[in-house]
Amino acid sequence: MNNPFFSIIIPTYNRANIILKTIGSVINQTYSDWELIVVDDGSKDNTREVLQSISDIRVSYVFQENAERSAARNKGIQNARGQYVCFLDSDDWYEPEHLAVLYKSIAEKAFPLALFFTNCYYYQNEQIIKREFPDFFDPPIFLLHNPVIPARVCVHSDILKKYRFREDIVIVEDQVLWVTIAYKYPVFYIPEYTVVYHLHEDNSVNIKNNCFRPRLDGLRLLFKQHDIGPLIPRMIKRKMVSNCYYGISKHYFYRRNFFRMIFSLACSFIYSPCGQQNKIKVFMVYAYIFRPGSINEVL
Repeated sequence: MNNPFFSIIIPTYNRANIILKTIGSVINQTYSDWELIVVDDGSKDNTREVLQSISDIRVSYVFQENAERSAARNKGIQNARGQYVCFLDSDDWYEPEHLAVLYKSIAEKAFPLALFFTNCYYYQNEQIIKREFPDFFDPPIFLLHNPVIPARVCVHSDILKKYRFREDIVIVEDQVLWVTIAYKYPVFYIPEYTVVYHLHEDNSVNIKNNCFRPRLDGLRLLFKQHDIGPLIPRMIKRKMVSNCYYGISKHYFYRRNFFRMIFSLACSFIYSPCGQQNKIKVFMVYAYIFRPGSINEVL
């Protein structure tokens, strides 16, 4: 059997009720030279039975004991046979032309060792939303400032033989990998909207889950990487840490924990005393005390 051009990796955990839609978006691609590897990260529901009901031989199922998304994606990479590897979370999906758009761009660039990424729609409250994305610039700096979800990304498999998702990072494991690759290899931005990102209450990046705490921990591990940390400008590091503390403060505003909110805001000010969000931070304190019902304005 010839190796496919694309390998698509889906990590999943207890998503049996929705994963068929995600898998269907791969099966319905107009470009057909692919394999799909679904890595079940120790699901307790009937994910295995749902996957075994799929008759398409291009879809394979791999089970592992629960070890989180990075380990699941790395397991998929180990099993991948494609020249280029794509990623897809089990609650997102591809538009029908996603792989065709990727293949066209890769071929035009003469099949380089590189990272490619497209744009995405947002799906929230049963509505598709098209947002404008910032203009693309210096790749590693862009990817530091603008997190890119895995579904948008395609990476040459040879790169992934050297660099994998860090399994000691929980939230920003994808951003850390993209930035690491961007400092070593070319990055190509494809402006077409070919992916749908599903926003819902269970997203790991939901402010209710204090997502900025593990984000801060993950970024600090990136800044300590001996090969990448020294390349990131100090001012950018401080701004990113400041933004994380600001995000943490919004979580504590939501949880109505005044002292932790104040501490987090103070840390945010210390790391970025002249930040553009400082007026909003001051308003957060005012709103907490005098306008407790203004949570939507703050968050």
